Amino acid sequence: MNRLRSPLSGGWHRIVFHLLILLTICSTPAFAKTEIENGQLVNPDWDYTQNQPLKLVGEWEVIWGKLVAPQDFDKEYKGALFHIPGRWNKVDHPRMNGAYGVATFRAKLDLPDYGKELSFHQISPHSAWKLYANGIPIGANGIVSDQPGRHRSHYTSRIFPAYPGKSELVLQISNFSHAFGGPGHPPTIWDSQQLFRTLGFLSLYYVLVLGVLLAIGIFHLIFYLADRNHREQGPVHLWFSLLCFIMVFRISGVIPYFHIYFAESSYWSDLRFPYASLFAAPAVYVLFFRSVFPGFFPERTTLAIIGLNLLLTAMVLLTPEGFFTHFRDFSIGMNIFVILFSIVFTAKAMLGKQPGAAIILISNMIFLVTAINDAVIYTDNGTGFDLTPFGILILGMGYSYALLLRLQTTFKNARDTSVALEKLNLDLEQQVRDRTRAFKSAAAKAENSAHDQAQFIAAASHDLRQPLHALAMFNSALRNKIGNSAATKLLEKQNESIRNMGDLLQDTLDSARAETTQKSPVWASVELDALVSSVSGGFEIQAEKRGLQYVQNIGPGQIVTDGAMLQRILSNLLENALKAAKGKIEILARRQSSKWIIEICDDGNGIAKGDIDRIFESYISLEDHKNGEHGGYGLGLYVVKNFTKLLGGTVTVESTLGEGTRFILEFPVAQAKYQFAGEEGKSTKTAIPLPGMKILAVDDETSVLEAMKAMLETWGCQIAIAEDGAQAENAMRNGFAPDLAIVDYHLFGSNGLEVIDKLREHVPDLSAVVLTGATEPEILAEIEAYGLPCLSKPIDTRKLGRFLHDRQMARRDD
Repeated sequence: MNRLRSPLSGGWHRIVFHLLILLTICSTPAFAKTEIENGQLVNPDWDYTQNQPLKLVGEWEVIWGKLVAPQDFDKEYKGALFHIPGRWNKVDHPRMNGAYGVATFRAKLDLPDYGKELSFHQISPHSAWKLYANGIPIGANGIVSDQPGRHRSHYTSRIFPAYPGKSELVLQISNFSHAFGGPGHPPTIWDSQQLFRTLGFLSLYYVLVLGVLLAIGIFHLIFYLADRNHREQGPVHLWFSLLCFIMVFRISGVIPYFHIYFAESSYWSDLRFPYASLFAAPAVYVLFFRSVFPGFFPERTTLAIIGLNLLLTAMVLLTPEGFFTHFRDFSIGMNIFVILFSIVFTAKAMLGKQPGAAIILISNMIFLVTAINDAVIYTDNGTGFDLTPFGILILGMGYSYALLLRLQTTFKNARDTSVALEKLNLDLEQQVRDRTRAFKSAAAKAENSAHDQAQFIAAASHDLRQPLHALAMFNSALRNKIGNSAATKLLEKQNESIRNMGDLLQDTLDSARAETTQKSPVWASVELDALVSSVSGGFEIQAEKRGLQYVQNIGPGQIVTDGAMLQRILSNLLENALKAAKGKIEILARRQSSKWIIEICDDGNGIAKGDIDRIFESYISLEDHKNGEHGGYGLGLYVVKNFTKLLGGTVTVESTLGEGTRFILEFPVAQAKYQFAGEEGKSTKTAIPLPGMKILAVDDETSVLEAMKAMLETWGCQIAIAEDGAQAENAMRNGFAPDLAIVDYHLFGSNGLEVIDKLREHVPDLSAVVLTGATEPEILAEIEAYGLPCLSKPIDTRKLGRFLHDRQMARRDD
């Protein structure tokens, strides 16, 4: 198992082409020159001054099935010869059982005397052995016995003295445990000083390699612990650090001085853990590639490789040595196959312009050269330098550098998204100010016309949907890119506020239509505590900024209601309380018999008794000039009154000037007269599409396209964007084959349905979904008549993620 190894110099400053040629030349295994013929040394002029070891390769005399003492060898010898190195698996002798049995070998030497001290170096075969020189035992490993119960193999290398002149070597070997028994490695004669210099240099070199890999593994483990909640980066650092630790374990087994100072270590007396690492390494290797390049490696093949290697790892840990060592050649072949597998699909990732793919591909190619070299040596088909530590070092350093490049790209994308989000926020604030001025002007003109009010609010809410739609997607993209848990919580609360703002636009429109078309609640059973918490998030942050105490106390239980309408009621009342409060806001809920009582309280200036009845009228606003704030434009409490009535509830007000105001809502627990939808089969689980889904997005708003691209890329999707149908068709002509098209209904000069018809001329079965901020029944009916799913703006990114995931799964099932 353990061989002399030689480092190979090289570095990233070398041109890769020349480095590969150099590695190929240096790593080509050499077939050993025959030095022993008919049991006699045929190289009597071996030159010690060249410091080249003499490998006793060739035909040794052999006695099969017996452990013969040196003095009895001539009496028992029948003229058989056996080539060393070699395994017993193909020996056809009645006393041998394949790889299992015993044998005694002999070779006669006549070494020149150069006045230098000599040493034998014996790399242990996968057997127990004992070596005699002129009838005197000079070295052994394990317990040699022809009784299987007494035999014990050991796998460390040994060093013992050699002498010039004539000598007779007798080598006794027994094996009853390893599937590849026999003298796999010949004794080698060295100049002693050169041998120990070589072992010392190799030990130092390998320890340095081990130290570098261990540092890289710890470095990326720290990265994982700091970023473990990040969906993309966390698994990459975890699997790479584990791969480094497995490679450290393997390298520690080939450090020469470890054999000398820790000769009785279980690493060499029990092959279980070294063999387990041979199968665990490919599994972790593929897990690393699956996480670093999601969507580029074939899922089923990748999972099959991982599963097979984990199964074989368990097999090694649970079965005896005589069984699992049969898989030696298979394990080596599996490692070669996995490296080739990774090269093919890393090249695909490189063509897909994945960051770090080129560096990883180069590292894999260098590692493949060293792995093939070592495979030839370890399967007893040649001799040469073991380049495993060098290949592993290049692999570890290359992968680590590539991962740092990926991190740099991630940070840059997060920064760009943050800048875009900040710009969009400023644009949105300006649009809100402009719409507010227009709203006040139009409200004064439309005071006596409910129809005009509804028409105006519909137009205003529609125009605000586009920037809100982009804001929601930029927020989702930023949340996916940032692994910091505190920042993620703040972004999640911001996302709740964006959703509430979208709900406000929709419900404001519904309220404006109440004069002509009654809005019908959609009844469902909901947990009141969860519903209130979803509304409170944004208000808690605002209260904290203003130095206000925010108290929430909600009793447990469910209520049958329209969740969106109840959220709107609570949001409007909390908004009023936030404006009025001096030091404290409270939201309380308790169940009494068959009804829920919800209270929203503030400690503001209060409302005059004569004004309490007026506050629920439309366009009536009682201004509170505390801190220069405006009280609003008079729709908030009007919405509260209408929605509370639709939900079968009541709203009352208790207020004392100078002390504060309490709004009291009462709702029935259940709505017996209504048929309400149950929750069976409704998934509340967050879901996103699997990486690699190809999506074509069409929208005539540049900011919306940029936001859509940023968000979908954080989910691992491949996305092409187009501002109209012509650009979308060009993308498909240029080879982009989408799994799904996301098309806005309102496009300049056309509509989304016409664009989808054009795209289906190229791909007849193209899946598509329509996005729209329109609420007009005739537009929604037209989309429904096309048989297309429709999602409303501003988009709820959780719903979009669930929709894409379900479509992807349905397509796979087909």
